[in-house]
Amino acid sequence: MRGFFLVLGYLIGGGLSCGFAQPSYYANPFIEQIEHYPQEKLHVSTDKDSYIAGDTIWLRAHCADAATHRPVAASRYVYVELRDDRGSLVRRIKLLSRDSVYSGYLPTQSLERFGDYSLTAYTLYMRNPGPEYFFKKPLTIWPYQESRRTQRNTSVRKVSDFDVSFFPEGGYLIDGYDCCVAFKALGDDGGSVEITGVVKNDRDEVVDTLRTLHGGMGCLRFTPHTGERYYAECTMAGGKTERFDLPASNNLACVLRVLQTERDFTVMVQSGRPLPKGLRLLVHCRGNLCYFREWNDDLPSLIFKRDKLPGGVLQILLLDKAGNALSERLVFNRGEELATTDMQVRGTLKQRTKVTLAVTATDPDGGPAAGDFSIAVTDRAAVPAATSGSIYSTLLLSSELRGTIETPDWYFEGRDAARVAALDALLLTQGWRRYDVPAAVRGEYATPAYPLEVGQEIAGRINKGGLWNRRKKLDRYEMRMIVPRWHYSLQAPIDKEGRFALNGFDFPDSTLYVLRPAAAKGLLPEATVKVARDSFPEVGTLPRVPETDAANPYLAQARHYIEQRGQTDMRNILIDTVYVTHHKRLESTRPEHRLAARTWTAEQIKESGAGTILDFIARMPGVLVRGTTVLYRQKNVTFMLDGHIEQPLADILYSDLGSRTLQQRPNVKVSSLFTPGEQSFEAGPKRSIHYQADYDELPSFIWYPLNIVERVDLIEGGNTVLWGDVGDSRGIISVTTKRGEDLDNAVQTLSARDVGFASPLGYQTPAEFYAPAYATEKARRSMVPDYRTTLYWNSTVKLDDTGQAIVEFYTSDAPADYDISIEGITQNGKIIQLKKFGLTADSR
Repeated sequence: MRGFFLVLGYLIGGGLSCGFAQPSYYANPFIEQIEHYPQEKLHVSTDKDSYIAGDTIWLRAHCADAATHRPVAASRYVYVELRDDRGSLVRRIKLLSRDSVYSGYLPTQSLERFGDYSLTAYTLYMRNPGPEYFFKKPLTIWPYQESRRTQRNTSVRKVSDFDVSFFPEGGYLIDGYDCCVAFKALGDDGGSVEITGVVKNDRDEVVDTLRTLHGGMGCLRFTPHTGERYYAECTMAGGKTERFDLPASNNLACVLRVLQTERDFTVMVQSGRPLPKGLRLLVHCRGNLCYFREWNDDLPSLIFKRDKLPGGVLQILLLDKAGNALSERLVFNRGEELATTDMQVRGTLKQRTKVTLAVTATDPDGGPAAGDFSIAVTDRAAVPAATSGSIYSTLLLSSELRGTIETPDWYFEGRDAARVAALDALLLTQGWRRYDVPAAVRGEYATPAYPLEVGQEIAGRINKGGLWNRRKKLDRYEMRMIVPRWHYSLQAPIDKEGRFALNGFDFPDSTLYVLRPAAAKGLLPEATVKVARDSFPEVGTLPRVPETDAANPYLAQARHYIEQRGQTDMRNILIDTVYVTHHKRLESTRPEHRLAARTWTAEQIKESGAGTILDFIARMPGVLVRGTTVLYRQKNVTFMLDGHIEQPLADILYSDLGSRTLQQRPNVKVSSLFTPGEQSFEAGPKRSIHYQADYDELPSFIWYPLNIVERVDLIEGGNTVLWGDVGDSRGIISVTTKRGEDLDNAVQTLSARDVGFASPLGYQTPAEFYAPAYATEKARRSMVPDYRTTLYWNSTVKLDDTGQAIVEFYTSDAPADYDISIEGITQNGKIIQLKKFGLTADSR
């Protein structure tokens, strides 16, 4: 899509019309800039925008190249954050690119506050343009039952003061010319306010009136005169009136003016002085050059045909001969950026019956579209219509402008004059700054400060102990890492300053990493290992969503559905393990916990006074530690960590589970990685357990400190058969480590010096949306109530070679009245979008 070059065509009414494609006189300044610094855009599709506590937020992040809108997965991870109305982080997940798809979920069971939330998504590479270009959308999460603890603040929004900013078209007012001035009114809470008012000169004569069109924005027109200043008297809804000065005229400026029609737009240059020589006009869309030529003083205007330009925000720049920007104007063009999407409904819409949706997507050229999309089917009676932006408004509008756009889809719900004028006012007030175009014209290309994140990394630094030579010859050592849960090992060099970085691996969230510096002849004595913590950008908050009662009927219906079901979350079943912190006090459903003959909690472990896991195991009744052997009732014991049977340390280091393991270094003594020939651990004030010899026959995690342990379980007898053949073991000692924030806090308080522990944010384990299938008469006659608000969610539906896809789901017990939302991007960068409201039996 690079190079939408336009040329001069033919004269129309004294203006110059720009139409078909042909190279311009000047070189394209964006080609090399984009090669130096390509950018990403994100849109997140969710199954709905309003939830009840206990729901799961299902989501799919669509990542696209900012210039072409083609799907990309150059960044390995997408980060998604859920924040409450105070901006406090509630949950952060890390989505791994799987077949170039980022999908995941956010449980809401553990929330303590309810009401307005914001969902933010970004890649770490997107820190380069800044958080203003992160994806953000508002969500609402309601409590299942109102109480003093969970009750939402439903008071009416109160704005005591407001401010109005004015933005002359092209940047300046010029005396004697009809000038367009956009304005934006914001309340003291950051949200928009509606105002009316008048514009007066310094003789208090009214020269124009003003009224907001949408989102606190609007436009006014008047002709300023030499020597006069102007101000606006604005009245906010509610009666308060404030005075605001308009910018002064600048008759030396060169200003762009645009007159728009449905088919074209006309560009003019105005100034209170003769135009200087060497002016150039540049037009681009998302870094795709549309027009770049010297301005012809002999012609009053240029006319651009809309059907010859790409869709989206066009940035028009007037440059001087040195490449400096003199004036800027943004115009929105409704080009052919949408794939034609159609859907046919097959089958009946009776209760508990199969519905088949046949979706067809066609590119603008008429050929079958290639790509995939996400789809959500929700119960219209219990889920209010989404107020956040669609993928179309995100890619073409929100991602191109600074600041928050309230209800962005509103601008595209019709083509009436009011919406067209409101969209133009929006573009006049919120500027485009993704690239520094004048600098690119001068050959000064921006480069990213943050690289693409292509994999997980753990970095840090070591220091030698003692009084002398704290950093001498640190590059002789290397950092060794073991991931016991996944039987993986890795090593990386340490530089002269003691810095190290381990990368090239991927592990899920709540994975514990153990690090220790070592050399070929042994460990680094008296070393301090400091692991750098994860760093995340500040994302800011969304302005408060205006209060409305529109959701109340939906909320009542959703709660009624829950009462019919008798439980809060039959709708969503996560196929893989999910850890919910507020369920800690409930009985665990994990088999190693349910089958345990004896359990020690974190509190009991702490009271034991032990220092390490092995130290605590030695204190367990019936356990005897003898050299490299741990016996339970005179028999061997098997170890389990977080539900996985553990291998001995030697098996981990010499396994084939990693491409860069210590098996590639046969000269390194395995026992030297974490256990020297002799190691001592303090066991508390009354006793000290001394271990010596080679501990390769024991799993590495037994030397971990106890403050990272959540519980220890002892499984014995016939209950061990669930984990297969455990040899001649008498039982299984199961250790469960802490998870999430608890583990991160525990790692930061560890007192170990020569061993480093890290638990960075890992990728989210995938889960599958579950919905009941009524394929048999027995299933249809089931007495289990089915009142789902989200009937179907699929993050990835692929189109076949003919541009078609088949989607099947079963209806619930509720009357058939559904909303369907489809969002995606074709491989050619066209937007797949279809919203069907009220899918009933009559609409088939």
